[in-house]
Order: sequence, then C-alpha cells, then structure tokens
Amino acid sequence: MSVIIATTLTPDPTTGPATAKTLDGHADFALVTDDFTGFDAIEYASWLGPLTGRLGIVPEVRTTHLEPFHLATASATLDFTARARAGLAVGISTTPAEADLFGRRDPAPANAAWAEAASVIDVIRRLWDSWDDDAIIRDRATDRYIDRDRLHYIETQLQDSTGSDYSVLGPSITPRPPQGHPPIIVRAEAGNEAARAAADVVLVDEAPGSISLEDLRTELDPGVPVLTVLPAPTTRAEVAELIGSVRILTGRGAAGVLLSASAENQLDFSVRLVSEILPALHAAGLRETPEAAAARHGGAEPSDLRTRLGLAPAVSLYADVDA
Repeated sequence: MSVIIATTLTPDPTTGPATAKTLDGHADFALVTDDFTGFDAIEYASWLGPLTGRLGIVPEVRTTHLEPFHLATASATLDFTARARAGLAVGISTTPAEADLFGRRDPAPANAAWAEAASVIDVIRRLWDSWDDDAIIRDRATDRYIDRDRLHYIETQLQDSTGSDYSVLGPSITPRPPQGHPPIIVRAEAGNEAARAAADVVLVDEAPGSISLEDLRTELDPGVPVLTVLPAPTTRAEVAELIGSVRILTGRGAAGVLLSASAENQLDFSVRLVSEILPALHAAGLRETPEAAAARHGGAEPSDLRTRLGLAPAVSLYADVDA
C-alpha cells in the first residue's frame, strides 16, 4: 500500500519556494491555492516548477471568470516547465467581490458556475489534444515547423454561469502537454456532480454535512483517486492521530490525504512532513519508501504526476480521428 500525500501551498514569496523545495521528492503534489488576494496560482506554479524536480505542482483556478483557452495554454506550458509534473485544480467563483475583480460577469450561482466548469474541463482537454504528439516536424526541406494535418480544429459552444453563450476555437497555440492530460482535480461539493465526474482526482472534506467518502466511492469510477482533506498536524500527538486517521480513511476507500496548512505554518509543516509524518506512514505500512517505489517502477520513481497518482496514460480525444 502507498497512500497519496499532498499538501496545500500558499503563494507566499517568502516561504513558498523553501516549502516546495522541502516537499520535493517527498509529497506527491502541492496544491497551489488562489484566493484572488495575492499571486496568480498558475503564474506562481510556473515559478515553482523549475525549482523542483519531483514534486507535483497543481495550481487552483476558478473557471467562472477565466477564459478556457488561456487556462488550457497556461496549464500546458506549466506541464512543460515542470517537466510533466503539472496538474490543474478546477473550482468556481460565486462572490460579488471576486466578480468585481474581473469586471466581466455578474456573480454566479454555484450550480450554474459548476455546470460551466464541467464544460470547461472538456474544452481544456480538447485543446490539450488539438496537437498530436508528433505535430512538430521541423522539416527544413519544406520550411515547415508543424504538420498542419496533425492539428485538430475545434469549435465548441458553451454557456457561462450567467446564461450567455460563447464559443472556444482551436487548435491551441501550445503543443500537447508532456503528460497529454495533466491531472484535473475537483473538490466534491453539492451540485458539482458533472464536474467531479469529469475529474481525474476528487477531494472530499470530512466536515459535517459534506458529501461522504462512501457516497463518492459509489458514485465515481473505481480508478478515480479520492483524497480526504485534513488539517495539517502541528504536534507529535496530532501526527500520531493522523496516522490512525489515514488507516481508517483508506479502509473506507480513500486513496490518500491532502493536508491543509496555513501560510504562516506551511514551511514548518513541510519539515514536519519529511521528518515525522512520512517516516511514521512508512513504519505503519501505509506508504512505501522511495526505494520501494523505485524498485516497483523498474529502478526509478515515476517522474510524471499521472503515474505518481496511479492514473493511466492519457489517450488523445482525437485518437480515433488519427487512426
């Protein structure tokens, strides 16, 4: 058994890079949060990508006020800069304050915003796949950089969270990401069944009134990892309690946990994760050691995030077209 271990990472220029470097090679991925009060999550994640070598980098984005085409190209670029370690956490925005920051749309009701988000996930994947893996040919004899027959034209109609229609045209301006489809992560919330059904990984909060882990395991495909969101432990007693919680949660169907740390505590927590939590998980038989993981994968730990999360390689949505 090897549970997935992820953490939050607040885009703090003081502690963020040191936190990421401490987590590198230990946690599976860091979820770069975005509350619209500081650095843009994707831009910040693009800074962290080259600073790390094995840590998955997953920026959180709110599709309600952002352009799907820009999200697709920015996340594809991140997967290149992070060398196949990028993901994309998809969320929504519903508050007037956040709507005012963009000035494009009125505040959105949650159900409508999540309906749009589910459509955006599909469009992002289609834009990622709009370049075949071998589209770049660099043919000097014909002065062609790409083979246009290996690009796919897309025109998709969507409805935004306020009921207005808009279209997204492709192909993308960015080649297909190294992972094909960087893993898409969605938090389970009431009314977002379509979005979480489209996700590669689903996060669930154990707070009272939240969707239960058991319900999600019944609802989702068996191959979709579900991670339980828990507060990051700050004491040795809390570390011991966490190990027991992880054992119980995996028995209920969780694939791992996302440990949520505050911005003020994230660097200290990263040290605690490496020095206390992971050794305790190894000792409890809940997570394999890096050496065991390397042996299982033929001598080296997997470097791409999809493989680390137990996801199959991404097949292009246009594979049948090319066949």
